[in-house]
This record gives sequence, C-alpha cells and structure tokens, in this order.
Amino acid sequence: MTSPNRRKHVRLTGFNNEPMAKLAEQILRGEGIPCYTRSLHGGPGLWGSAYNLPHDISVYEEDEVRAREVLDLPPIDWDQRDATESGTSGRDRRLLIMGVALAILAAAIILQSVGR
Repeated sequence: MTSPNRRKHVRLTGFNNEPMAKLAEQILRGEGIPCYTRSLHGGPGLWGSAYNLPHDISVYEEDEVRAREVLDLPPIDWDQRDATESGTSGRDRRLLIMGVALAILAAAIILQSVGR
C-alpha cells in the first residue's frame, strides 16, 4: 500500500454549485471514503461567495471505483480521464489568469475615473 502522504487524488466528477458538491462529499464521507471539493473559477476572496460556482470533487485513486458506485456515477472511461486530466488544469489556469487580468483592468479604470 502507498503511504498516506503519497497517494494520488483523482477528479471524481463536477457539480454546478457548492451545495451539490458538499452533499456528495457528505455522502462519500458517510461511507468512509475520504474526499474533498474545490471551487472552480475563483471562490471566496475572488468573486465573494463560491456557493454558485462550479465545484469538483476528488477522491484517492484507489477509492474511485467505490465512490462512483456510491454516487451512482457511470463507470470510469480511462482514455477520457487521461485526456481530461492533462487538459483541465491548463484551461482552469488560463481562466483564472484572464479573470485576474480583467479585475486589475477594471480596478485601474475605476481608480483613474475617481482620480479625475
């Protein structure tokens, strides 16, 4: 068995909002499956509240099949997951950078118009 600090997390599925992701998290934890949720496209401090933003839920790789059964998710498509894992983080990073750039631009415009 892999040491607890070296186990790989995998994305299980995504939800349209935080309450649905937290509900799935509670169900999995109730079944003894460790997991965590994370906000996509920002969160507290960036947009204010994260409750209405999409969220992912991740589990340890060795718990993935059981977690899918508990949440009644379709079986793993290994080819699709490999493609998703390699492309998702880059897309999310680009969206975050674009959001920060737009926020800075908006702040600069506001500060410039207040200074007149």
